Amino acid sequence: MLNGYLWFDKKNIKVVFTERDREFVDKTFVGLKEAIKFLSGYFRLGKSFPLVRAILVPNRGEFDRLVIELLKVDIKKPSRPSRIAQTQRTDLVLLSPSAYSKDSIYEYNPEEYKRLIFHETAHIFEEYLSPNIEALPRWWGEGLAVYLSGQWKYEDEFREPVLEGLKIKEIPKFEEIKGDTELCYQWGWTIVKYIEFQYGQKMIVKIVRECADGNVIKIIGEPIENFEKEWKKYLENEKIFNFG
Repeated sequence: MLNGYLWFDKKNIKVVFTERDREFVDKTFVGLKEAIKFLSGYFRLGKSFPLVRAILVPNRGEFDRLVIELLKVDIKKPSRPSRIAQTQRTDLVLLSPSAYSKDSIYEYNPEEYKRLIFHETAHIFEEYLSPNIEALPRWWGEGLAVYLSGQWKYEDEFREPVLEGLKIKEIPKFEEIKGDTELCYQWGWTIVKYIEFQYGQKMIVKIVRECADGNVIKIIGEPIENFEKEWKKYLENEKIFNFG
């Protein structure tokens, strides 16, 4: 399935690549190493994390093939140009930055690439720790990954919708976010950040480790009406963009 690929591995990380993408091996390895170190500490893992394998693929067709055949994730072919990474268990398939100009909507930026790897590694950790990853809502999983990776601090696709919503005083309702994929990415991180602000890091860890039915707010133990009210108040006070 990976015929023609080369690989570099060290400790609990393996990067699989083709010769044309050798220049991105070190950047991929370092991104994974830093993400694994941070997330292991954040989630208080007392043991080393299992081997994470990242596969750098040279084009859209190969990306789709490995997502379907290796990861066993059902996607439409060709996948959309905005899709450049997919995880399953401890495997990560990445469209190589060398293919961005032809096969994606993105331009290569080293810092954004590192945050993308961090985002995907957060998904890997969540799946590893979760009692039932399939039950968890998209707003939670994507919000967690956007928040922990720091994408919300620097990348317009996550910052601008929130800034604009606050400016014109149009904050989507919680139910609207849950039912809309785009809103999950744009606003989900604000909910996760609020949870950590209000209830602490321990609550984030508790949700990841214990939420088996997808009802995140039930784990918190707060009536949904009160939770939403306080979340909106947090947003309106613009504490959401505090980096601390």
